[in-house]
Amino acid sequence: MKKPKLTDASVKGGAPAGKKSVQSAALGGFPALAGIALLLLLGLGIYSNSFDCSFHLDDKNSIMENTNIHDLSRLDDIWNFNHNRFIPYLSLAVNYHFGQLEVWGYHAFNLVVHLINALLVYWLTLLVFSTPALKEHKLARHKQALALVTAMLFVSHPLATQSVTYIVQRLASMVALFYFLSMALYLKGRLSSGPGASRYVYFAGALAAGILALFSKENAYTLPLNLLLIEALLLQKVVLHIRWTDYRLWLTLGSMLALALFIYLRFTAVIFQPILPTGGNAYTVTSTNYLFTQFSVILTYIRLLFFPYKQNLDYDYPLSESLFEPVTLLSLLALLGILALGIYLLQRSRLVAFGIFFFFIALAVESSIVPIADIIFEHRTYLPSFGFFLILSSVGFSLFGDKQRNLVYLLFTFIIGVNAVLTYQRNEVWKDELSLWNDVVSKSPGKARAYLNRGVAHWTAGNRQQALADYRQATVLDPEHYYSAYFNLGVAESGFGQWDNAIRSYSRAIALYPQYPAAYAGLGIAYASNNRQAEALQAFAKAIEQDPNNAQHHFNRGNVYMTSRQWTQALEDYSRAVSLNPVYVDAFSNRAIVYGNLGEYQNAINDCSKVIELDPAYVKAYTNRAITYYSMGKWSEAIADYSTVLKMAPGNVSAYYNRGLAYMNTQKWEAAVADLSKVLQADPSNQSAINSRAQAMANLQKQ
Repeated sequence: MKKPKLTDASVKGGAPAGKKSVQSAALGGFPALAGIALLLLLGLGIYSNSFDCSFHLDDKNSIMENTNIHDLSRLDDIWNFNHNRFIPYLSLAVNYHFGQLEVWGYHAFNLVVHLINALLVYWLTLLVFSTPALKEHKLARHKQALALVTAMLFVSHPLATQSVTYIVQRLASMVALFYFLSMALYLKGRLSSGPGASRYVYFAGALAAGILALFSKENAYTLPLNLLLIEALLLQKVVLHIRWTDYRLWLTLGSMLALALFIYLRFTAVIFQPILPTGGNAYTVTSTNYLFTQFSVILTYIRLLFFPYKQNLDYDYPLSESLFEPVTLLSLLALLGILALGIYLLQRSRLVAFGIFFFFIALAVESSIVPIADIIFEHRTYLPSFGFFLILSSVGFSLFGDKQRNLVYLLFTFIIGVNAVLTYQRNEVWKDELSLWNDVVSKSPGKARAYLNRGVAHWTAGNRQQALADYRQATVLDPEHYYSAYFNLGVAESGFGQWDNAIRSYSRAIALYPQYPAAYAGLGIAYASNNRQAEALQAFAKAIEQDPNNAQHHFNRGNVYMTSRQWTQALEDYSRAVSLNPVYVDAFSNRAIVYGNLGEYQNAINDCSKVIELDPAYVKAYTNRAITYYSMGKWSEAIADYSTVLKMAPGNVSAYYNRGLAYMNTQKWEAAVADLSKVLQADPSNQSAINSRAQAMANLQKQ
C-alpha cells in the first residue's frame, strides 16, 4: 500500500497537509498584533524628537500668516484659499483653532497620519498577497512578515521626514492616507466573498477616500490608473487579460473618464505656462526642460530610497535644456530600462512589476510635463515609495530560502535600524530655522535661496551681522532675479543705519519687481531717515497706491508729514491708519500729537485715552495726555498722568520737571520743590529747573 504524498508547500504555496502554516504560527493572532504594536512604537520612537521642531519655509505663508485658516468657522475662506488642497488646510485650521502656533500639536497630527499610513501599507500589502495573481505565490506564506517589513521600511525611511517633520507637507502624507485607503478598500471589495451589498460598502468607501484624496493634493489624480493596474496585474490570473463584459472594467474606465473631465474643467492651459525665475531659482522652468530634468530627478529619488545620503531640503539641481545632454539622455535610457524590466517581469514576477509601475504612476503628476518652480523635493517620494518598499521586501524574501529566513530578518532589521537612526538624526536638522538652513547652505552653497533663508534665521536669532552677510551673498549668487533678497538686504542695512546702501537695495528690488509695496515702504523709511522727505513721500505714495489697505503705509507717511509739520496731511494718514486697524496704538498716539498741535485738545485727550484703553502700559500715551491737560490748564489731571508715568518710569526727568511746573500752577510749592530737586539731581546745570525751584522755594518761604 502506497503512502500518501504531502503537499509541496514550496511549489503550491500552502502549508503541509494536516499542519499549521509556519508563518501563521509565527505572526498570526497575538504575535501579529505584537508586530503592529512594534511598528507603531518604532514610528513613535523615531519621531519622538520632532515635536518641538519649528515652523519652516512655506509654514509661514500656509500657517503662521495665513488668516484664511485662523477661523475654523469660516470654511469658505479655507476653501477659497486652496480648494484643491482643502482637506489638509482644514486640518491645519483645526490645529490652529486648538493650539494656535504651538508646534507640538501640528507635529502630533503629522505623526499620527504617518503611523496610519504605515498601518495602511501593512494592510495593503496583505491584500496584495491575497489577490488571485499572488495568493498561491510562494511568498504568500510569509505575507504577514513581508507586510510588516514593508510597513517598517515605510515608517522608518529618512526621506519621509520632509512629509512628517515639515509641517505643511502633511499635504503629501494626507493624500497618501486617502490614496492607500481607497486602494485597500477597493481591493477588499474585489476580494470579498460576502453578500453583494457588503462589497458595495467597500467600494463606496473606496470612492469616498478617493474623493478626499482629490481634495488633498493633485497627485491623487493618478489613483484610477493604479486601480486599473491592480485590476490588470493582481486581480487577473492571466496578466493583462481584459474581459470587456466585466462591469468592473467599465466602472474603472468610467471613473477615469469622469476624472479626466474633472481635471479638464478644474484646470486650464495656464498650468503649462513657463515659470519665470523667482524665489532664488535663477532659471525659467518650461514644460520641456522640466520633463527633461525629471529624468535625472527620478533617478535621484531612487538613489535616495536606496541610499538616503546627503538629504537636502533645497537641492541645487541643474536644469536640463536638451534631451541630448549626456546626463539627460543616460537618465532617460536608465528609466526606460527600468520600465522595460517591469514589462519583462509581467509574466515572471508580477509583484515587482506592480511595484515598478505603481512608483512611476504615483510620480506622474509631479514628474511630468506640468512645470513646477522647484524641480525636486523629497516629499514627492512619500506616496510612490510604497512601490519601492514592496519590491525591496519581496526581493529580499525571495533571495533567501526558507532555511535562511532568519538571515533575511537580520538583513531587514539592520536596514530598518540604520534608517531609524538616520531619520532621528535628520529630525535634529529640522529642529529650528538656523540648523535647517545651515544644513542647506553646506549642501547647496551655490543656491541663493539657501542664503536668504539662513539670513532670515540669523536675523530672527539676533545675529544681525551674519544675516547681512547672507543677504549680500544671495544677491551675488542671483543678482538679476532675486528681488526678495535685495529687499531683505535693504531691511538689514536699515537696521545698521546704512541708509544710502538701503536705498540702493530697495531700489534694486523695485527695479526687478515693480509691484512691490513693501519695498516702496522700506525705501520711504530709508529716504525719511536720510532727511530726504520729498522722496520719502513719493515712495510711500507708491506703496499706498499698490497696497491701499495697509495701515502701516499710511502711518509711515503720516510720520513724514508730522516731521515736516504738515499737520493736516498727517491727520488724514493717521485717521486712515486707525480706520484700517482700530487697535493701532501707535497711530492713535501720533494722531493725538497732531491734534495737540492743531489745538484740538479734546480730540487729543480722546486718542490718548483710547491708547491707554488698548494698552494700559503705553507710557507715551500718559505723557502726551498730561502735556495736553497742561496745555488746557487742567493741572490736577496733568499731575495725575505724570504721577502714573513716574510709577512706570521712575527715572523720567522730564516727567518730574513738568509735574513740578504743574504743582507750581496749583501752588503746591513743597511738592514742586521736591520734583524740581529730582531734576537737578540728574542734571545740576538745568537752568530752567534752577529758576523754577528758586521761585517755588521763595513762595514756600512766604507761607
